[in-house]
Amino acid sequence: MHGLDSAYERVNGARERLDELKPEIEAFRADIRRGIAYERRPETIILDGRQQRVVRGSFTTQVRPAPLKVSRLIGEVIQHLRIALDYLVYELTCFDAKGNVGRTQFPVADCEEEFKKLLKRYNLRGNLSGEHIAAIERLQPYKGCQWTKWLTTYSNPDKHETLTTVSRPVMVTPSPGSTEAILAGKEVEMEREISIGITFSDGTPVIEHLEQLISQVAKTLRDFESEFKR
Repeated sequence: MHGLDSAYERVNGARERLDELKPEIEAFRADIRRGIAYERRPETIILDGRQQRVVRGSFTTQVRPAPLKVSRLIGEVIQHLRIALDYLVYELTCFDAKGNVGRTQFPVADCEEEFKKLLKRYNLRGNLSGEHIAAIERLQPYKGCQWTKWLTTYSNPDKHETLTTVSRPVMVTPSPGSTEAILAGKEVEMEREISIGITFSDGTPVIEHLEQLISQVAKTLRDFESEFKR
């Protein structure tokens, strides 16, 4: 068995949870769409050199409690990725120390002083080689690696127990003869145009961001593979 097989299996677990999460996010989005309140504003605009009647829709951003399953699945994706990095550090430390080393953990620090403290706390100082410590340090937020900061931030349940829903304003150009129907309240055409994003509180799209985190952790594992062939 390769030294990083357990870490890769955790990445696979994160992908599986993400696949399970996607339809739950879509169901959440559909539920929001059904209950959304918007303001219709009929306007006359010049489009392609012609005067046309359109209806603009305005929507408000909402902060909504995430459905329990959505919150759980987000947490499980993050947890799998955190454990994958912990496995990486454990394998590197055991490889360098030529034996088992306990109480290891992947450090994430906002400054150099904190990083040094975590090296000692996680039993890495004196066991992990200087070269590998330097490589891990390059993955720290204070070295400009933002994704490790995100991973730590979103491991906090508060960050995924509530999600922000963003509804993009739309403009509908009615087909000939349909203006009065839309203005009278037949909004089927408009509702098809509503675009709703599900984001974390900082505005980051949930699914896209989790995909990026999975990709970054997988890349990190690949980057370290050659270290076990020396």
